[in-house]
Order: sequence, then C-alpha cells, then structure tokens
Amino acid sequence: MKHNEQQFEGSDVSLAESAGRAMGTSAQILVEAPCSDAAHALADLGLHRAHLLERCWSRFRDDSELNALNARAGQGPVDVSDDLALLVARMVDAWLWTQGAFDPTVLRSMVSLGYDVDFSQLATQGPSTLPTDLTQAPGMAGVRVIDNTVTLPGHVGIDPGGIGKGLASDIIASELLAAGATGVLVNLGGDARAAGTCQGEPWQIGIRDDRSKSSPIVAEFDMGDQGVATSSSLRRRWQGRHHLIDPNTGAPTASDVLQATVFAPTAWQAEAMATVALVRGQEAFLQWASSIAYSAYLFGPEGDPLVIHAKESINA
Repeated sequence: MKHNEQQFEGSDVSLAESAGRAMGTSAQILVEAPCSDAAHALADLGLHRAHLLERCWSRFRDDSELNALNARAGQGPVDVSDDLALLVARMVDAWLWTQGAFDPTVLRSMVSLGYDVDFSQLATQGPSTLPTDLTQAPGMAGVRVIDNTVTLPGHVGIDPGGIGKGLASDIIASELLAAGATGVLVNLGGDARAAGTCQGEPWQIGIRDDRSKSSPIVAEFDMGDQGVATSSSLRRRWQGRHHLIDPNTGAPTASDVLQATVFAPTAWQAEAMATVALVRGQEAFLQWASSIAYSAYLFGPEGDPLVIHAKESINA
C-alpha cells in the first residue's frame, strides 16, 4: 500500500492517496477531507473496501461469493450479500439496457479461451487457433434478483468483467462521501468515479491511446460527479486473443473499435457503454447511444479518435 499526502496552501482541506492492487488491477483512492488524519483514514478505508468487494466478486478466488453462486446455478434462489445482489442486479440492468451487447454470461467462452486464472498467470507467447466449442452466450433473461436472493439457470455462469470495477468505484466514492470526504476520485484500472471536488476544482482524468506502445495521454477531461471507463481489445492479450467477448459468437470481438473511453453518470454505465462500442462497432454504437448523455473517445485501427459529446438525458 502506498500513501501520499498534500496540504493545500491557504486551505483547510488535505488530499490523501492510498494505492495498491485490488479487483485484479491497480487501485488508486484519492480523498479530500477537512483534515489530514481524516483524509488518510478515508483513503485507506476506500482501498480496504475495494479488497472486500474483490473477495466477494472475483471469479479468480476459490472462496469468493460469486463462485459459490455460480456453483449453485440451476438450484433455485440463493441467499447472497447486499454487495453481490447489487452487482447481479446491475449486470441484469446493463444487459437489458445494451440490448445484450454487455453480457456477463460469456463465462463459458472465457474459460474455453483459457482465461480461467488471473491474467498475470496466463501464457502470453505465440498465437493460437480459437477453440471449436465457442458458442453464443445464453444471456441474462433467466437470471432473477429478488431482495437478497439470486437465481441462475442451470446453463448460466456469470463473469462481472469490467462492470465489477466500475460498480466498485461507484460504491466506494459514494460511501467515502457519506463518511465525511469533501471530494473523492476512485480509479480501479481505468474505471473511475469522481465525486465532489479537489480544492474547489473538478477532478481531472487523462485519456491514453493503447495503440501506441508508450500509451500517450491524448486528452485530459474535467470530471464532475460522474464515471469513466475504458475498454480495449489491445490490453489483456494472450496467445493472439483478448478478453472482450462478442456474446453472439463467444469469440473475441473483431469490430472497427479497438478502444473506447466513455464518460457517463456512473462508472458502471460507462463500462457498459464502452462494451457496446467494442462489441457492436462504431456505427451501431452511435445509433444505439443517440438519446444518451455521454462523452466518448472511440479509437479505430488508425487515425485520430472519434470524439463525441452528447447532451440529452441518459435513459438507463
């Protein structure tokens, strides 16, 4: 765990940072609070909360609540924690909202492709032919969330993917504000949620271009109370394949969008929207998102990214 602190000159507030690993990625919690001790305590609390959510939601932990739920698919309603019930409810919401482009039931394809352990343990050398047993994802239509019970059909296993990081960022930011922070920025591997301000100014996020080995920052964006997420087929690659799955085929996506960075009211919504861009491609994404308030940077194989700023109210 890494700690940093900054006392703003001429101000009564302090900024503290707690950083480490959580949710299978790098985690950074920035907290502005009225005093140094409070800022440090809240930043540490945010990172601890990320670890608790990982313990609940990770498919790479044998003892996770998510894996216990998947193991009981087809056995009727299963009692779950508030955190897992919320995650599954948001996955159902995202599946319905994106008309199936975001689909956490691609778990069987992920395992067939070899992504059955944490990415740090995957082999990275050499291309490989795709498995022959890849099939269309079953979808979330049969998944039921009622109070604190979740029912999975017998043929369904769920993998949170990026929405887990996005929702975790939303939860942590909200809880830290409620605990006394005046400003929060939670960044979990590029899925981030901003809330409040930093010395009266918006938080700022840099957008990187994964198409370059140096991954340069191509734009900086002021963050209000909103979320941002990046999906990229250029990251998490192994044996000539990547981790973003087209639910219609069970194979890695092959659209004309290689990277999508999306700003939306929440980080889980931003993650779902970015997935639509990678799965459906630029034209279909623009048509689907025509009535949604968002900003996006869509990166194709070459050239400048397409920059979009939409103004209408979000309808998720």
